[in-house]
Amino acid sequence: MSELLLIRHGQARFGTDDYDRLSETGQRQARLVGRQLAERGLHVDAALTGGMQRQRHTAELALAHWDSAPTLTTDPGFAEYDAEALFTAYLPGVLEADAGLAARRDEITRDRRLFQKTFEAVTRAWIADAPRAEAVGERWDAFRARVQAALDRLHREQPRDARVAVFTSGGPIAVAVAAATDAGPARTLELNWSVHNGAVSSLRSTRAGWRLTGFNDISAQHAAGDPALVTFR
Repeated sequence: MSELLLIRHGQARFGTDDYDRLSETGQRQARLVGRQLAERGLHVDAALTGGMQRQRHTAELALAHWDSAPTLTTDPGFAEYDAEALFTAYLPGVLEADAGLAARRDEITRDRRLFQKTFEAVTRAWIADAPRAEAVGERWDAFRARVQAALDRLHREQPRDARVAVFTSGGPIAVAVAAATDAGPARTLELNWSVHNGAVSSLRSTRAGWRLTGFNDISAQHAAGDPALVTFR
């Protein structure tokens, strides 16, 4: 395959019981990125999601702007890690190590900044394979290997001149970019936190693997002139 477009899902419903759904802002982001890519004349030969609802809905809204969009398929290799399971496993240890955070525990799901601080601490514990309160379904190395295997399948199975769009999440995008740039686990997490909703990153397929050609493009959102469209969560 020639090019891989990695598109992060639009904004989901943070702080609700059903996070795996796009907010109204997330739906706008999906339409904007789809329209922009279609207007650029980028033909897409294949389109995939990791199977999550927010990924699939983003793909459906974006692909609606192509005159001849490919059939959307699913590869679970591009699903996001289970954040809820990580919190269950590692949050007790994080709170034990940070008294200030523990004192504000009840605010974590309501305060975006506090949630992000906590989430970063939880994922650092995850990649360090720190002691945990409960078993976690997928360890860091397994998650990274899962995404890498999905990338390898695309590299192996898609035609040499194909352009493929994968509608996925921040974690798989970060792993893919890290694979192309030889970034370690800590840097991979930093990449994860940098990816905007609806952002487009691109990789070029080479004989040696992948070359990064673009990262975190949100020009479609900027062009709309509404700062509320620029979101991380």
